[in-house]
Amino acid sequence: MWVGVVVAAVMVGGSSLAETASHEAIYTADQSNIIVQAGEPTFTIKLKSNPSTGYAWFLRDYNDRLISPVAWHYASAKTNLMGASGYELWTFRLNPSAFVVPQQMTMRFIYRRSWESRDHAAAEATFNVSTSAEHAQ
Repeated sequence: MWVGVVVAAVMVGGSSLAETASHEAIYTADQSNIIVQAGEPTFTIKLKSNPSTGYAWFLRDYNDRLISPVAWHYASAKTNLMGASGYELWTFRLNPSAFVVPQQMTMRFIYRRSWESRDHAAAEATFNVSTSAEHAQ
């Protein structure tokens, strides 16, 4: 499935796993294996980007029956340098049916210029999302 959101980007990167104040997991390109528990079905993917480059991130492939996009946010660089890179934060929630049986799914992001071919990506980031089944009590 092709879902496009135009956002400028130049590269994938950043630090490993981090957490927000709400304990929501944040994953970067070097932390590509995402394990989601039923009690905390929301997670965020952080990709390095730079709006001044003409490139845009696109969510290219994902299981839209089990994964729902929730939000997107651009966090600018904490510097006054013109053209400095920032980060895109993509937040997703797994639907309850993702926890009925153990699941494995793949999410793929690409960045390219919006006027270029859909098949021409300057870079991509792939994330493997896994769940385990909820246990009946």
